Amino acid sequence: MSLTWSVPDLMQYRDEGLSFNKEVVLPLELFRSDPEIRSISPVEVKGVVEFSKRSLTFHLRISGTMVLPCALTLEDVDYPFQINSAETFLLTAGNGDEDEGEFVHTIENEQIDLIPYLVEAIMVEKPMRVVSEKARAQDHLSGNDWALVDEETSKHQIDPRLEKLKKFFDD
Repeated sequence: MSLTWSVPDLMQYRDEGLSFNKEVVLPLELFRSDPEIRSISPVEVKGVVEFSKRSLTFHLRISGTMVLPCALTLEDVDYPFQINSAETFLLTAGNGDEDEGEFVHTIENEQIDLIPYLVEAIMVEKPMRVVSEKARAQDHLSGNDWALVDEETSKHQIDPRLEKLKKFFDD
């Protein structure tokens, strides 16, 4: 399903209001600017349109699941998200008296398409890193010539490259 409306179609709902609940499949190529997003489930979008003289405001609740790499093991991690967002579109060209801090969008070709704003909201809410439950459950991660240590352990460990210096002061 699409989240595109023409302005005349939306204006028909001005008196009684408009609410919607749609499931949208967002293609992965929309997220190509962030290669960490490996896949994304169909996104549920619930919304209410608020009508005013000069603008239309879409109050949105966006929920779904994205797959991200684990910061420790690089395994796939399902990361559920739920985002509240509001997008305002000006009905007429601005005359400069809009609030400076208010984020508003202009309407192009008498069409409002919410997909780019959904993608933007999801990208902004993506965490910097996620850790899988499997990696959290492991007490000691290690491999060939490396081991993951916590901060306390690292304070008491001496770098093996500096081990010979310790003997230097024993004389």
